[in-house]
Amino acid sequence: MNIKMKCGVTLLLLVFAVSTLVAQTYRVEIGNVQARQSGKNSSTNIFNGVRLGATAEFDLKYNFSFLTGALYSAVYDSKVQRFGVTSDSVTYKTWGHYVDVPLRIQYNLKLKKDFKLFAFAGPNINFGLAQPQKIISALSEEMGKFTGIESMDYSKNDLYKMAKISRLNFQLGAGAGIQWKNYQLKGGYDFGINSINKVDSNRILRHSGWYVSLVYEF
Repeated sequence: MNIKMKCGVTLLLLVFAVSTLVAQTYRVEIGNVQARQSGKNSSTNIFNGVRLGATAEFDLKYNFSFLTGALYSAVYDSKVQRFGVTSDSVTYKTWGHYVDVPLRIQYNLKLKKDFKLFAFAGPNINFGLAQPQKIISALSEEMGKFTGIESMDYSKNDLYKMAKISRLNFQLGAGAGIQWKNYQLKGGYDFGINSINKVDSNRILRHSGWYVSLVYEF
């Protein structure tokens, strides 16, 4: 783990730790996540996977509260790039490992003793831990020389370590859910603000995504 990655992880954990010291409610959650890396003049990768972690909430006034946490995601995408009408193709198999620290303002609407609705919005800090990519080239010798694409294993092609994309991704998001007793079902969407493309500043690449989670409150 390099110095930048260590500093990033330390900062995220510090934000979470300070917030949880004054929290009044603690929860754990697990769910499905779909992350999308796309943008103008950039190819699109759609990742599907799971995320799990813990959140902490403390009350504000007028049914509002502040919600934060630390959530780990593991996602996967497989994409085939074809070249014209020929049989030439390249397959990209990509894993993504991320940590999210949400910083949300939540509004709670209690309908009955054990039942409430809630909605939340605010920033999210998404930090990339690893994004290894395997490239499987099925190109002819001529096409291989023309494109310069070669097969590459996961261990040699982590997009963060290769400085192709940025680890730090700022997002804005919103979501809603329902709670019955100690159980919640919630979903939301986070939109990437900054471009994570570190190779070409003219090719905007944003990391966004939606999620649905089942939550248990202690």
